[in-house]
Amino acid sequence: MLSTLLSAALFAATPEVGAPTPAMTESLEALARVTPWLSSPDAFRDPQHHFDVARSIDALAKLKHPFLRGPGTSSAGVAQLFANQATWARTDFLAGSTESARYRVRSLTQLCLSCHLREPTRDFIDAQQVVERLPLPPLEQAQFFALTRQFDRALALWRTELVKKVKLDHELYEQLEGLRLAMRVAVLSRDDAKLAQQLLAPQLTRRDLPGFAQRELVAWQKDVLAWDRDRFALADQTPATLVTRARLLVESSGATRTVAPVPERYIALLRAASYLDEAMRQAPEGPFRAEALYLLGVVHPTVSDSPLWQLEWMYLEACIRENAGTPAARLCAERLKERTWFSWRTGADIPAATSAALNDLMWTAKSGK
Repeated sequence: MLSTLLSAALFAATPEVGAPTPAMTESLEALARVTPWLSSPDAFRDPQHHFDVARSIDALAKLKHPFLRGPGTSSAGVAQLFANQATWARTDFLAGSTESARYRVRSLTQLCLSCHLREPTRDFIDAQQVVERLPLPPLEQAQFFALTRQFDRALALWRTELVKKVKLDHELYEQLEGLRLAMRVAVLSRDDAKLAQQLLAPQLTRRDLPGFAQRELVAWQKDVLAWDRDRFALADQTPATLVTRARLLVESSGATRTVAPVPERYIALLRAASYLDEAMRQAPEGPFRAEALYLLGVVHPTVSDSPLWQLEWMYLEACIRENAGTPAARLCAERLKERTWFSWRTGADIPAATSAALNDLMWTAKSGK
């Protein structure tokens, strides 16, 4: 996995492509130090790497992220989530909990992807030279290119690497993770049903995939074909139309009727997330805002990896606090309560701070205070 040192290095808020900012330079240097060790627990905790890993995580924790924008943008609130995760990673690593730290740093990569695949006007530095000097396997190179919005390079690697026959389970797992990311690019960045079909087609004839993966891919293909027939182009829609279509996709997926993820409807829910994000980008204070926040909270258990449960909480909390005392707030609070209980299963397992925060939000939703 790639370190999310990428997020500051490659998403710096400079309006022109040119000389890197100090933050970009520092982060790229840190990236070059830590990335080769993130995929290996042994390498990450190796004492000979301790100084460089600690220095890289420290740079993360201290970084002032330029991607925090105003309410309604896809990155609203994410800077604080990133800072919290980076600080916890630093604390864990210095306390000797290296696997927890590695887990947190790896999860930050997905936090970046959740926002930056849909940034429509950003220009990024060319990361080719960085890739050339890092000992990254091809699928990690593809992830690097996706994070830096060099999608043609990423897609070229995916088309080659995702169809290779592999013998080891961890290699197959990496291919499946790569396919999920490739589909995110097809949906969130390209809004291209035919590209999604091209990426899926060779996977549907494979016999080396586990049964659950085969079933999910068949369901994905069904949704991709429906999307292609739909001819619903994101760029041609108004914010209200985008929210309406997202609502239909979420409701038809069954995601509102279960607290569990719905992985077989991954494509449909990615589309919903894309439409909601674009609607709130265009009209951050639109009349549909409360519903959009609720729906974003509903889709994220499926479209985000498990370490990003905080992102789901962020959307639902915003819905509650912005609409305190209303039916919309109570709907979001009930969803958050159910998801919290589902995530920890029993009240005894819920961290005290999480339980207190949930109780506060439930009271706010009910009382309006």
